[in-house]
Amino acid sequence: MSGLVVLKQMIMIFILILTGFILYKKKMISDSASKDLSALVVNVCSPGLVIVSMFNDLSQIPRENVIFVGILAVIFYLFLIFFGYFLVWVLKVPNHLKNAYVLMTVFGNTGFIGIPVALAIIGPESMVYVIVFNFLFNFTIFTFGIMLLKNGAEEKKRSWKDYLSPGLIACMAAFFIYWFQLELPEEIETLAGYYGNACTLLSMIVIGISLAGMKLKEMIKNKRLLIFTAIRFIAFPMILALILKPVLTDFLIRATVVLMAALPVGNFPAMLCEQYGKDSKPIAEGIVVTTVLSVFTITLTFMLV
Repeated sequence: MSGLVVLKQMIMIFILILTGFILYKKKMISDSASKDLSALVVNVCSPGLVIVSMFNDLSQIPRENVIFVGILAVIFYLFLIFFGYFLVWVLKVPNHLKNAYVLMTVFGNTGFIGIPVALAIIGPESMVYVIVFNFLFNFTIFTFGIMLLKNGAEEKKRSWKDYLSPGLIACMAAFFIYWFQLELPEEIETLAGYYGNACTLLSMIVIGISLAGMKLKEMIKNKRLLIFTAIRFIAFPMILALILKPVLTDFLIRATVVLMAALPVGNFPAMLCEQYGKDSKPIAEGIVVTTVLSVFTITLTFMLV
């Protein structure tokens, strides 16, 4: 059942990616339009998705559990940052690819794939924990992720204002809404939904455009990427599942953490690369390989949860 649900989700995602691929091949959309769409996703659609996720009923889960999961999520992302640099060293990744491999290690697809898969495999009770991970994801990518992409670029001195992005502001607003149980007008939820609902389609179209210039044979022959995938997206989540099983008795929390580790490479790093003028091809290749394999790796991993 779980494998079938994941398979269906992957098929839908690939159809959306194929849409962008075809649009680009048919010259119905250009490279410059791709960059503009990336900016739209990063600065408008994704913040809307973060805000609208806070309108879910979160009263069923004890607040102390949410705090505990928040601590786990902080440890999770800190570990992945160090793990990313470790993999770069072990795999002897060239300098021009180091940032891409670190981004692929740290940022899984917690939103567009994580949310529907968590609903189907673990159940609706897991959503509050998934939202916590998404909050930390957004906070990390709009701070560490942007900092990583800006390093090495020729630009003026950076100040704290450079990192006060719409995504980070949305994260802080979402936390306020949840923690203080703010009741906002229904119109605000509807408006945020309009922004957020466009996020998945537009982001997948951009990835499809990026893939249009790729050669499948090159991805299959990319031994470094395949070894990276085996370590980060097969070995790591399975080992994590085995470690957590005897020490974390709450199945709901344990399953959510393991799922967040097993999710394929997120498309957001590719969006940011587009926006900041970096080469998104290495990450787009990682998205394709890990998303295809995730149909099997997530199913296999959950046999150990």
